[in-house]
Amino acid sequence: MSKFGLEAHTGLFWKILAGCFVLMTFGQVGQLAYCWLMTGALMWAVLTSSFVGLGEDDTVAIIATVYGLRAIPFMYKRILTIAATYPLALTFRLAKQILPKYTIDEDKFFDCDGCSEEVAKRRKASLEELSAKWKKKYPKCQEFSLELKKMISDLRFTSARCFPAFNAVVQKYLDPSMALERTEGVDVVDFDGNSSMDISGSYGVNVCGYEKYKDFMEEGWKVAKKQGLFLGSLDNTVLDNIARLRKISGHEEVSFHMSGTEAVMCAVRVARFNTNKPLVVTFGGAYHGWWDGMQPVAGNERMPQDVLCLKDMSNLSLKVIETRASEISAVLINALQCFHLNQSPPSDPVLSTNNRKVGPTPGYKEWLHKLAETCKRVGVCLIFDEVYTGFRLHPRGAQGAYDVKADIVVYGKTLGGGLPIGVVCGPKNLMARGDAKKAARINYVIGTFAGHPFVMAAMNQFLKWLDTPETLKSYDVMHENIDNFISKANQTFKEKGYPLKLTNWFSVWSMLYTTPGRFHWLFQYFLKDAGVNLSWVGTGRLLFSLEWKKADYDRLLDRLLVACEQMQKGGWWEEPKANIKSKLCIEIGTAVFKNLLGITG
Repeated sequence: MSKFGLEAHTGLFWKILAGCFVLMTFGQVGQLAYCWLMTGALMWAVLTSSFVGLGEDDTVAIIATVYGLRAIPFMYKRILTIAATYPLALTFRLAKQILPKYTIDEDKFFDCDGCSEEVAKRRKASLEELSAKWKKKYPKCQEFSLELKKMISDLRFTSARCFPAFNAVVQKYLDPSMALERTEGVDVVDFDGNSSMDISGSYGVNVCGYEKYKDFMEEGWKVAKKQGLFLGSLDNTVLDNIARLRKISGHEEVSFHMSGTEAVMCAVRVARFNTNKPLVVTFGGAYHGWWDGMQPVAGNERMPQDVLCLKDMSNLSLKVIETRASEISAVLINALQCFHLNQSPPSDPVLSTNNRKVGPTPGYKEWLHKLAETCKRVGVCLIFDEVYTGFRLHPRGAQGAYDVKADIVVYGKTLGGGLPIGVVCGPKNLMARGDAKKAARINYVIGTFAGHPFVMAAMNQFLKWLDTPETLKSYDVMHENIDNFISKANQTFKEKGYPLKLTNWFSVWSMLYTTPGRFHWLFQYFLKDAGVNLSWVGTGRLLFSLEWKKADYDRLLDRLLVACEQMQKGGWWEEPKANIKSKLCIEIGTAVFKNLLGITG
């Protein structure tokens, strides 16, 4: 008997508890959990009823057995998924809470690798000399950058171009920001009149060459200016673009957007909507724009729960796709991962020593074919994110370079002929925005400036240029020139004893450092001084365009050698006396300990 005499109201209390549980967990717990709770409650009610008459112990045993049998396939899927998951995707939630920011002070900066006092003095003199030189060489750029950093967070973020622990000291001496005056062929000219050879590629946009984009934009404006800003209608230019894109992509429908990120958002949404399945697979290290819905690791505070980040080129990943095909709407591929498999895009801010791993991955074409076959067989949509690779690798992008047909293809960057663009191409059944049977089920994917007349006209100029024999031939010429440049440069570096090696994948290339060292990231600053323009990722990812001629490659090699000489002269490439990995462990461990204890400085 109840101590408070409330046993008559037990049923009411159970209802209150159930109601509170639903209200407190609604939207936080999956529908499947509610279904199993209700199933358990129903089984309990039936088995303990007078009709069945089982005791509580027997009922618990039966429910546990049913749950256990049903849990076996669930557990198999979970374990298989964990085994196939990109390791950083499993650990990043914890890592981002633990890994500290720390600073190497100037008094320890120059000899942090255990070098001699003489080498440390050479390094300090080298940095001071470069700083003084830049103040005279880039006065307008530095003044402009200083003012702009007060107003633009992006610029403050991208100014930190070295391994984070060194930022405070480096930013005291050097500001690598460049204020652009104009472009001239493969060169960019800054506010101070300094000309630099551009190997940044404008974040992947510059495939054709800057002069060619000027032509596209100028000719496009001649067509578009009579229409002005009028939006929401189509014209013959748009129809011609659609026809050309259908030929390039191999798909019947086209959707226009204003950026690559926006186009990826569209592709993922239409795939989920038209397959009516929640999950999307991506692969370790792949970048698909800044949308937090497709950023399962670094760069995103909100970890998406409907994305599986799996290991690239793994049979386990194929097994996950097969096993969970009823849940997976699409697999999203960025073929650029062939260049840095299961790694984030290479950049100097993560260059702690000679730990960069880049280069074409053998067997990647065969892997894509195997992946495409698996997706087709189990009914999962294969999406190619060609925002970066489209028209860079081949006139038909990665589809053409690897002879693989994707179910949906996403384009961006260079396709706009120099203007912002995003495009999605796919079949009617996957591009539909509404459900043919359910009136309220609509996939609202649209944008105000989609199909802007100026963008469409510049795109049309690009697509017409692309569809010429001269353009097709220029790809072969570029690839031959790049191969010759890489070979010649590597041979020269080896002969001169510089710890530098170049590697490329089509017109994408990177710099590898062949010996350990804590200052390899500094090479980008000496490259800037020698007249070479890079993006904020430094020597991690570099690009050539179709505009480059043999003489340009020779000129670039001369400037690379000048920068190498300055690195060598300044003592930055002296062999470390201390073990770099041990030093890093001590530095990071100390910083973690200080954070835990709340110690600053």
